[in-house]
Amino acid sequence: MPSAHVDTEDPHAIDIVTRISPAERDALGAVLLADPGEFTHAVVWALILLRTIERDGQHVDGAAEDLSALRGLIGTLERRLIPALHGIRDAAVRRHQDMGGSYGQLARAMGTPRSTAQSRHEALERRPPSDHERWATGTGGLRLPWTTEPTGDEN
Repeated sequence: MPSAHVDTEDPHAIDIVTRISPAERDALGAVLLADPGEFTHAVVWALILLRTIERDGQHVDGAAEDLSALRGLIGTLERRLIPALHGIRDAAVRRHQDMGGSYGQLARAMGTPRSTAQSRHEALERRPPSDHERWATGTGGLRLPWTTEPTGDEN
């Protein structure tokens, strides 16, 4: 399992480092190696933006720039991060059942009633893996673009 480290030695910057073993790097593949870093960047960016706006009542640059930044964040979440996370979750649920996991075990992992876990798995079984699920397992050729455009500023 990858390990995370936060380096605070530099008083002007903080480095967030995720270390993976050579075997984990090989499993991830060279094409997708940047994705975890991009995900971490998006989450940190989101937290900084939201907490800065909340703390200050408005972002330092004013409301118009705040709104534009929020649209960029929402676009990144909706078009990139959330679909990728859904693909990861769906692949994990599908593999759990394929490997003999029970609905009770799945329900405990999901924090849901057994019936909910069963219905979610059955919904997955009724459809083929999504592009994002195939991306997560490395069985598809999908390379997800990392963009936040358009932000809605054009309207």
